Amino acid sequence: MADEVIRGVGLAPSDAIRFFRQKVNMPSKRWGELEAQAHGTQFAVAGATSKALLDDFRKALNKALVEGTTLSEFRKNFDGIVKRHGWAYNGSPGWRSAIIYETNLTTAYAAGRYQQMTTPEALDIYPYWRYRHHACQHPRPQHVAWDGMILPADDPWWNTHYPPNGWRCHCTVEPVSRRDLKRYNWTVSDAPPLNEKPWLNPATGKTVQVPDGIDPGFQSNPGRDWALGEAERIATRLSPVVPGVGEIDAVQRENTQKAEIQKLLKVKSGSVEAGTAPDALRDALGVKTDSVLLSDDSLSKNMAAHPELEAVDYLRLPALIADPLAIVPDTKPTSSVLVSYYAGQHYRIAIKRTGDGSALFLMSFLSFSKERAETLLKSRGALWGGLTDIASE
Repeated sequence: MADEVIRGVGLAPSDAIRFFRQKVNMPSKRWGELEAQAHGTQFAVAGATSKALLDDFRKALNKALVEGTTLSEFRKNFDGIVKRHGWAYNGSPGWRSAIIYETNLTTAYAAGRYQQMTTPEALDIYPYWRYRHHACQHPRPQHVAWDGMILPADDPWWNTHYPPNGWRCHCTVEPVSRRDLKRYNWTVSDAPPLNEKPWLNPATGKTVQVPDGIDPGFQSNPGRDWALGEAERIATRLSPVVPGVGEIDAVQRENTQKAEIQKLLKVKSGSVEAGTAPDALRDALGVKTDSVLLSDDSLSKNMAAHPELEAVDYLRLPALIADPLAIVPDTKPTSSVLVSYYAGQHYRIAIKRTGDGSALFLMSFLSFSKERAETLLKSRGALWGGLTDIASE
């Protein structure tokens, strides 16, 4: 599997994509500023200190996961990003782009695999895991020695040794059932000693313990770290606060919506009311509800597709939804597109109704130019509003 990931063969599983998308940008001046446990929830590229640069790398890597972009294709994107930002980095272009590509993809695949193998159903069928070393140009002796070793899935050894266990490590873990043990005459062994050694992180000045055979910075299990974060998210999962008729006025409702969006941006769990649908949108979609909901899934997808949007843009959603310039038809009759304007910026918001028409959900949100807004209206026609309603720059 790991070798296929490196070559860009096939599309990433949904859990791998979710793992990558939930990460939070973390600017860093040099490698080592992020602790090992942070790699399960934070996205960093050593030397990338600006949000815009990190956003571009995120988009390129997200494309690689979703569309199966190969390393050679990613290298082209890498060169374009470097040129666009004037980024000075360490190492040769080919080496640096490969490190960024391989490390992020193998980690995402491994975390997604960990998510799948730790469900109650999977653990019931496959209570053991087998370490697998795959052929590579420069094999690590310890990784070769671990090849074929079988341990219980809940053995603490996996907390520090779940691959990848170093730069360009292609090792994987495969689940093993009780039937597999009998069929292949395999045995479950005791975990090898950690043989931890002190390592002084040059970026932080801190000394941490790193097990023998593990590259510094990889002495954690990103999939487990992600799972722990997911458990915390579920514990703080948000539910939409939808007021009843006459409970609060429009201003209070918009303030509540902004506060709930701010919470969702932080915890990324659950769904919130992001805006109040105007009558024209309700008529266009044939619904009675005026509550437009934003789910954590849609938010994560939108943040990955449009990382240029800031938190302030999302906090504008209540005003953008309640008071659009125009409404145009979408590609399907169950959704419509709002063209809105705020503080000198035009926005495009796609809103979809559920099949039974009981709820409205925000599906996508992006900023675009006045010219693109005009082109959209001219090409599709307006259900409500029009070109003359677009604010002048």
